[in-house]
Amino acid sequence: MMKFKIYYILILFLTILSSIFFANQFKKENLLNNINTKIILSLSQEIQNLNRSVSLYENKEIYLRSIIQSKERKLDAIEKAKVTLTGYHPWSNGINSDSDPQTTATMTIPVAGWTCAISSELVNKGWLGKKIYIEGIGVFKAEDRMNRNLSGLRIDLCLESQQKALDFGKKNDVLAINLN
Repeated sequence: MMKFKIYYILILFLTILSSIFFANQFKKENLLNNINTKIILSLSQEIQNLNRSVSLYENKEIYLRSIIQSKERKLDAIEKAKVTLTGYHPWSNGINSDSDPQTTATMTIPVAGWTCAISSELVNKGWLGKKIYIEGIGVFKAEDRMNRNLSGLRIDLCLESQQKALDFGKKNDVLAINLN
């Protein structure tokens, strides 16, 4: 019976020891699980914040791109145009001249090779009084207006003589750029 008691005490002791050991292991594992859960929650929150930031950035980028595209379209509409070019000689009392050949619409004296007259559509775009680069020809200043009855995007170049204006003829789809 003594043997039985020693075995009983030994089993009881081992049971207590293993219970303490497993309780400590469970406690450590539970503590690690709690720490891991907090880390996972924190990382999830960071991921959500990053996703929001990325989404805001993408939305801002889309918004900024749309603004840039809108501005580019406005610049294209205001700053450059495909025009029809003709020549005029204000002092000839003939080709494209008006009743006062000595004064332009901006109250300046026309200068051959510098002054140009523009159509109402270009006036409405704000080109009157501006320097205009005309592809293949050079820079002119829009100091005069063409007859209001003429429609379309048109520029009339002030030339040295009536013959040069006639020889110049009509040129379609020429790029003109408002330099101001």
